[in-house]
Order: sequence, then structure tokens, then C-alpha cells
Amino acid sequence: MSEIFCLRDLVEVSDSDVEHAASDFAAESGGGRIHGFAAHIGADKLNEALDKDVGDVFALGWCKLKAVRDAAKRSLEHPGETSVVTLGQHDLTSTHHPVLTVSVAKLPSAEMRFTLEVVAQFKSVKLAISDGRLRSVSPGEASAIARLKYKNVELTRKSTPAWKLPGEIRLSGDGIPVAH
Repeated sequence: MSEIFCLRDLVEVSDSDVEHAASDFAAESGGGRIHGFAAHIGADKLNEALDKDVGDVFALGWCKLKAVRDAAKRSLEHPGETSVVTLGQHDLTSTHHPVLTVSVAKLPSAEMRFTLEVVAQFKSVKLAISDGRLRSVSPGEASAIARLKYKNVELTRKSTPAWKLPGEIRLSGDGIPVAH
């Protein structure tokens, strides 16, 4: 996107989130607890994994829609022409699984797999497609809910108010390729 807005902006992992997850992890694995500085480092590493452009994340979801795939296929038959696909009110869900690898001294390392689910509600979106790629997005009003979980335990949940997004957002690079 032209102005990067990251998953981390929707929900940021705190030290206490890592400590909470680690207590469940320790109970099931028989390992030790993670707290203090180690939890802080773990939260930093998870947050780095969430430094993904939200526009690119949602664009990948839109690229799976039949109307978008059809427009991309047509755009390959007419190079240089831009097609616009308009989507009415819809929800888009994106799920991510950041993994925190825990290693202590010479013990075997273990992985803690988190789940981040982001559900965005859009009132409408216009998608510009050319040469088989989603190039830009013109979203209207949107809101989102982000949930971070470890196993079945919800660690944090954030909701955004409805906000008006910029008129046109150009996707990074040459846009996102649309599979046909």
C-alpha cells in the first residue's frame, strides 16, 4: 500500500500476552515459564512477524474471488487496459499463525503457535486490475476486529471504529498477481 498499515497496528502482542500463553504452554509441555525479559523478547519477535502490510493481506483475499479472477483473465487478453471490479458490503477474514520458538540452554527447542484472526467489514470496495494483477484498491468505509489466540485462549481482542479509507491505495510493487 502507499501508506503502510500493518497487522501489528491492529493488534500488538504484549509481554503479558506471551506470559499468559507460556503458562498454558508450560502446563502442557512440562517446561518452564517465560516471563520478564524473555517474555518481552518473545513479544517483540511476534510483533515483527505482524509487520505485514494489511492492504497486501486483504488483496490476497480479494484475489480469490471469481469476479476478480475473471477480470484478471480478461485483462491478460487486453494488455494495458484496466478493469474495475466493484464489491458491495462484505467481510474479509485473514488468519495468520506466527510461531515463537523457545529454546533454553541445551534443551530441545519448542514452538508456540499463535493464531491471529482479522475480520474486516467493508461497505464497498473498487478493485483495479490490469495485466493479470490487482493494482489498486478504492475502499470506502471499513472496520476491523483482530483476535490473538494461543490454542483456545483469546489473549487479546481489538476492534476499530468504522473509518473512511483513502480514495485509492496503490498496492506495493507491481501489484498482486491474481491466479486464474
